[in-house]
Amino acid sequence: MAEPIYRQIADALRKEITSGDLKPGVRLPKEARLEKRFAASRNTIRLALAELANQGLVYIQHGKGTFVREDFVPVLVKLSSEEGASAPDKDSYVAAVTVQGRRPDLDRLVVETQRANEFVAERLGIDLGSPVVLRTFWRLIDGQPWSIQTSYYPMDIAQDTEIMLPDDITRGTLRVLAELGHAQVGYHDRIWARMPQPEEIEFFKLRSGVPVVVLNRTAFSAERAVRLTRTVYAADRNRLAYDIGDVPPEGREDEYRPSG
Repeated sequence: MAEPIYRQIADALRKEITSGDLKPGVRLPKEARLEKRFAASRNTIRLALAELANQGLVYIQHGKGTFVREDFVPVLVKLSSEEGASAPDKDSYVAAVTVQGRRPDLDRLVVETQRANEFVAERLGIDLGSPVVLRTFWRLIDGQPWSIQTSYYPMDIAQDTEIMLPDDITRGTLRVLAELGHAQVGYHDRIWARMPQPEEIEFFKLRSGVPVVVLNRTAFSAERAVRLTRTVYAADRNRLAYDIGDVPPEGREDEYRPSG
């Protein structure tokens, strides 16, 4: 029994992608050109493109077209690392990415104030509706979308400090908090996986069926909670690791090992 036409078209385009004729990042021909090339209806072409998207070979950007997906080399995220511990003049993200020979980039940063919802108020130990400062980063590695991080700071700590400025703080906000007398002495993590929200699919260019991993970290000084950070990672390009206790060097997760 012959395969449906849309699958035949998808197979033809797949061969061009895997052979390198259609290179990573390149936009596929417009639907009208594909219709003419394969003598098929627009519906059939869209089914073929959806098939390729479901297989993770392409991603569709509405209003822009269909693009060949670039391969990702996963990054090891050391969740047990202290911010800036390995490089005093850099935050943990920059230090961790740099040590793996990769290039950290910032897509955009937004700083705003909000009223604490029930979850934020509970984690920070403040009243519901209290003002908090949010710092949200859309982060890249080697020019590719990698994580979205939002940190919440109690207003009485952040007010009139550089935490409120819409600038990247290269030495890391935990170091700033320490300078303000709120040195971190510990943190509590909650980690779970879920399906991505529309804006996450758009930013990460996620293929169908790929989840995200969410890390909520509450940082504590000796007296109180000083920061709540929520980081969303695309599951297809991050590997999360903890080293707890006295782990010998040969037993540490210091690099990404694809066979692991």
